[in-house]
Amino acid sequence: KQTGVILMANDISGTVAALVIANYCSARKTRWIGVGMIVVVIATVIPASATLFAEYPQPRNHTEVSVNETIVTETGSYGVCNETRSENGIDQSEGYAVRNHKYYWMFVFGALLQGLGAAPPGIAGATFMDEIFTQKQFGIAISLLYVVSFIGYPISMLTGAIFLQYYVTLDPPEGITTSSKEWVGAWWMGMFFPAIAVFVLSFIVLLYPRQMPAAKKVLKDKVRRGITTVIEKKQELGRSLKEITVDMIPAFKRVMKNKALSCLIVGDVFLFLQIGAYSFFPKIYALIFRLDSKAVGSILGITNIVGFGVGLIAGGLLMRYKEWHPKTLQLIYAILTVTAVPFSLGMLLYCPANTYAGVDLPYSEILNSSQLRPPSLTGECNSDCACTTAFYQPVCDGDITYFSPCHAGCMDVELNVTEGGKVISYENCTCTSSGAARPGNCGGTCSTILWISLAITTVGTAITFAGFAAHSVVYQRIVSETDRTTAQGLRQCLTRILGTLPSPIIFGYILDSTCIVWRKNKNGEEGNCWIYDVDKFIIWFTVVQIFLRLMQVVFYFLCWWLFPEHYITMENNKVKLSELDNEEDSKKENGGENNGAAEDSSSS
Repeated sequence: KQTGVILMANDISGTVAALVIANYCSARKTRWIGVGMIVVVIATVIPASATLFAEYPQPRNHTEVSVNETIVTETGSYGVCNETRSENGIDQSEGYAVRNHKYYWMFVFGALLQGLGAAPPGIAGATFMDEIFTQKQFGIAISLLYVVSFIGYPISMLTGAIFLQYYVTLDPPEGITTSSKEWVGAWWMGMFFPAIAVFVLSFIVLLYPRQMPAAKKVLKDKVRRGITTVIEKKQELGRSLKEITVDMIPAFKRVMKNKALSCLIVGDVFLFLQIGAYSFFPKIYALIFRLDSKAVGSILGITNIVGFGVGLIAGGLLMRYKEWHPKTLQLIYAILTVTAVPFSLGMLLYCPANTYAGVDLPYSEILNSSQLRPPSLTGECNSDCACTTAFYQPVCDGDITYFSPCHAGCMDVELNVTEGGKVISYENCTCTSSGAARPGNCGGTCSTILWISLAITTVGTAITFAGFAAHSVVYQRIVSETDRTTAQGLRQCLTRILGTLPSPIIFGYILDSTCIVWRKNKNGEEGNCWIYDVDKFIIWFTVVQIFLRLMQVVFYFLCWWLFPEHYITMENNKVKLSELDNEEDSKKENGGENNGAAEDSSSS
C-alpha cells in the first residue's frame, strides 16, 4: 500500500507537469531538460538522506529455544513445535518501522519531485535530438538513448544486488551478517551515485545554446524533404512566453483531432499497461523458479540487458539503412509488435509447483490416516504446537514442503558444524512420513526450464524493442513541427494516467487473488502473502499480457491506416529553401562586414 502511494505520487506529478509544460518546452528545450535534471537530483537526494536519521534493528539477544527440556542457545529461532522465545527481538522490526514511519513522507515528496523533474527530458528529449540529427542519424542516436535508459533497470538490479551486501550504515553492528533478519542493505548507494552523475551532466546541458550548430543543417534537410518550412520553424523558436501560453489550449485541441496520433497513444497505453508488470518480475521469477533475490537480480539483469540492447541497436541500424517514410515505419513497428506476441508464452514454462502439506495435501493423507480431513495448516499432528503464519520457514520431507518446522510437528533440532558451516536438521517430526525434515523448499531450481523460458522471453523483448527507434520517428512526424512537444506531453499524460498508474494495481490484484496462505500477526491481521497458486497465477498473467499486446497491435495498425499525408511538396518548398540559403548568406556577409569594421576601429 505504501509503495503504491509512492508510485502514484510520481505518476500524478508527472502527469500534471506534462500537461502544463509540454507547450513551453518547444522554445527552449535544453533549458527545460537541464532544469528537469536538477529537480531529479534533488528528488533523489531527499529520500536517500532518510538513511541519516532512520533507526535500524540491532542484533537480537541470544534466544533460548526449549526443545524437549534441552536448551539450545543460538541467535534467532528454529520455529519448532512449542518453541518458547524471549520477547526481546521477536517484534522489534515492527517497532523500528513505526518509529521510522515519519521518514516515509520524504519518499513521497521525493517521488512527487521525481515526476516533475522527469517530465521535461521525457517531453523535449527526443524532439531536441530530432533537431540535431538527420533521420538516418536519429535512428542510431535515439536507439543509443533508449539503450542507456532501458538498461538502467537491469543495471540497477545488478548493482543493487552488490550494494545490498553492504550494511546501510557501512558499519554493521557486531553479530549481524547478510543472512540475519536484521540486515538492512545500503539501498541508498543505488540513488546517491547516479545523482552525482546527473548533477554534473545537468550543468553541461544548461550550457547548450538555444539552437545547436547542427540544427541548421538538419533543418535544411527537413525543408528539402518536405517535412517542415522555414516559416514554421521560426514560429516555433520565436514565440514569446505569452504566445506560448495563449496557444496552449489550441495546441492540445490540434493534436487531439489527429486520429492517427490518438490511435498511436492508445496503443502506447496498452504498452505501458504491460510494462507495469516488470516491477513484479523479480518476485514472479523467484516464485516460479525457486530463486533467491540475488540470483533473480543477476539473471534478470543480464537477460534484460541483452534483450533491450540487441533490439534497440538492431532498430537503430534499420533506421540507418534507409530513410523510411514515417507511415512505413509505423507499419514496421506494428508488424514487429504482432511478431512478439507468441513469445509471451515463454512464461508458461516454469518449475513444477511445490506440494505443500496442509494446503495441497491434508496431513491425514501424508500419514496414511484412515480419517481423511480437508487440507488445513493446523491438523491433529501439530494441533498442540501453537504454530503461527507470522513467520515463513519452510522445511522439506521427501517431495512435500511444510510451512515451518512447527507445522511439520518437529520437536528437536540437530546442529552439526562442518567446514562448510552450520548444518541444521529437524527430528521427531509428528507430521512427516519419515519423522524428520530439512530446511528449505523441496525441489531444485530446474535450471534447464529456466534458461529456455528466459531465452524465449528475451527474444520477444528484442523484437519488441527493435521498433522503438521507428516509434520515436513516427511521433516526431505525425504532427507539425510546432506541435511535437505538445504531442509528447499528451502522450506522457495519458500513458501515465491510463497505463503506469493502473498497471501495478491490475497485476497486483492478479497476484493477490492467487494467494493461498497469508501472513497473520498475533491480532489476526493479514500481511503479505507466503504461498501462491502458481499455476493459476501464470495462466491469468499470460492471458492478460497477451490481451494487452493484441489490443496494442490493433491500435498500431489503425494508426498506420489513418496516418496523415500532411507533408509539404518539394515544389511548394523551393522558395522557402532559397529564403533559408539567402538568409544564411546575408548573415555571413553581415558578419564579414562587422569583422572588417572591428578591424578598422582597432587599427585606428
